[in-house]
Amino acid sequence: MGRTLLLLTAHADDTEFFAGGTVLRLVDEGWTVHEVIATDNGKGSFELPTSELVAASRDREEAAVAAFVGKASVEFLGYPDGDMAAVSPLVLRGQFMRAIRRLRPDRVMSFDPYAPFEPHPDHRAVAWAAVEAVMFSNLPLFYPEHRDEGLSPHLVPERWFFAKSGERFNHFVDISAQLERKVQSLLLHESQMKMTVDDLRMSLVATGMHPELLPLLDRENPGPLLRMMIPAWAARTGEAAGLAAAEGFRVESAGDLFAA
Repeated sequence: MGRTLLLLTAHADDTEFFAGGTVLRLVDEGWTVHEVIATDNGKGSFELPTSELVAASRDREEAAVAAFVGKASVEFLGYPDGDMAAVSPLVLRGQFMRAIRRLRPDRVMSFDPYAPFEPHPDHRAVAWAAVEAVMFSNLPLFYPEHRDEGLSPHLVPERWFFAKSGERFNHFVDISAQLERKVQSLLLHESQMKMTVDDLRMSLVATGMHPELLPLLDRENPGPLLRMMIPAWAARTGEAAGLAAAEGFRVESAGDLFAA
């Protein structure tokens, strides 16, 4: 019987950056993958106005990524990019819980609210709403209005959390076979990758660090940069588990209370 993964993220490219190889591997293994993205991606550019950026990143680019990766569905909640701190945590938690009860996943994957060094307010807001939704989605008195929508409580057996810092990782996934496809999936986020290149160039010029990298920073051709950065990132992550290329997670399960 097939298994289901639900991704709860802030931006369209979050999954591909933090867990893209793992998701590709799960799809290869027959998992059904759904994603709920909280924001409209409307601030992820140095050049495009919000209306153009939203249309590009949400409608065209994410559709291409979903088709390439094999995601069964992608839902945008449409909150303004960068402003998730202003969204009611109870409302966001309820929206995530509704998705859990509707899709009934075996595993939920999101940002780790306990990971250090996370500066992005959208990531922090999504992390807390996701972990609370996962913890309480099986309790019928949380958001009882969901029953009126035909949704019953659901307990999520597996909870996987990713983060920029690997300090709390306790599980590593070998993505050696998926590494090139992870890069290809990121390249499909065209507007976001242009912004990534622009931002990195600004940082290197401002600090004077790594001038040898500047020739690689071509916003119209980010492939060479990603094919250097992503394998290096995966190699550093994999060192802790003796893997050549890995993604890391803090993994917990519903039965951890009884673990020895």
